[in-house]
Amino acid sequence: MKLIQAASAIALAAATTTAFAWYAAPYQPVAPTADQHKALIEQQQAMLEQHDKAMREAFEAQRRFAEQQLAWADQNRPAWPAFPERPAMPEFGQYPEAPEFPEMPEFGQFPAMPESLDARRKEMDAYREQTKQRIEERRAAMKQWSEERRAQHPTRHIGEPLSRAFPEHPYPMMPQHQAQAPAESSTQTR
Repeated sequence: MKLIQAASAIALAAATTTAFAWYAAPYQPVAPTADQHKALIEQQQAMLEQHDKAMREAFEAQRRFAEQQLAWADQNRPAWPAFPERPAMPEFGQYPEAPEFPEMPEFGQFPAMPESLDARRKEMDAYREQTKQRIEERRAAMKQWSEERRAQHPTRHIGEPLSRAFPEHPYPMMPQHQAQAPAESSTQTR
């Protein structure tokens, strides 16, 4: 019995120490020595100096970039062409002179067409003729193909169904499938 009590006491102690290991207060560090305190201060000062140096470099890079942008904006560019001066306003009741137009051709005469337009018209007419010829050839080939297909398939009579899946399917209203008179029953037995 004492052995069981001792074993249970040991098990309880082990369980409580592991439980307290998880839920106990965190370990409190001891106060640093003077040398440790001095090393910590030097480390923080070095970090602050490094941070200050990085910030100064970033500001300097930003300033250089802004100067480059301003230099690009301030560079000399050719001036825009000057707007032409407007003619002076005519006196009241006077009209400005009309611009000079080419002379009108005589009645029934037309000005000569430019050579470039004439060449383009000839080119378009030639292309139109080629296209018409290709269309006619295609139409003739299609017509011949259609006639060959029509010759391969005999014409259907009116009563034939369009779908050939069941060609022998009788329709009672068609003349060839109308009901015939019943055959006479013979009285003889075999």
